[in-house]
Amino acid sequence: MVKNYKSLIFILLITFLSSFIAGFITQLNIDPWYQSLNKLSFSPPNWIFGPVWTVLYAFMSIAIWVVYEKSKKSDLIFSKKILRYYFYHLAINLSWSFIFFYFHLIFFAFINILVLIITIIFLMYLYFPRSKISFILMVPYLLWITFAAVLNLGLYLIN
Repeated sequence: MVKNYKSLIFILLITFLSSFIAGFITQLNIDPWYQSLNKLSFSPPNWIFGPVWTVLYAFMSIAIWVVYEKSKKSDLIFSKKILRYYFYHLAINLSWSFIFFYFHLIFFAFINILVLIITIIFLMYLYFPRSKISFILMVPYLLWITFAAVLNLGLYLIN
């Protein structure tokens, strides 16, 4: 049983390391560029992003962990593959902060989010037959990223 939790700890560490890097890049580059952009009327305040992302990263980690643990008992090849897919998706997620906040490429950041949405849907598709709970844990993430895509496109169009 402890061995199972080692994989959860590993997944949480990698996921939250990604979150830390994204947050660091964001904080280093948010002022003055982002503050000077015209914002959409429904843009949430900056303080909301930290708590929301913390919950989403926890949900994402638990979702992949459940699928990984379930599948490694019956399909070791799939379990390794799904973990790789998850980490690739995490890299796409992380790259948005660099594209948007570091390079200030708003339109390319939007394209990045579209790719991210596809990877989230793909993961959810793979999760569904193995764990409905994992699938459900990904729904808030997909909704938040879809909202982020709307915000990102809006920023591109009004700036």
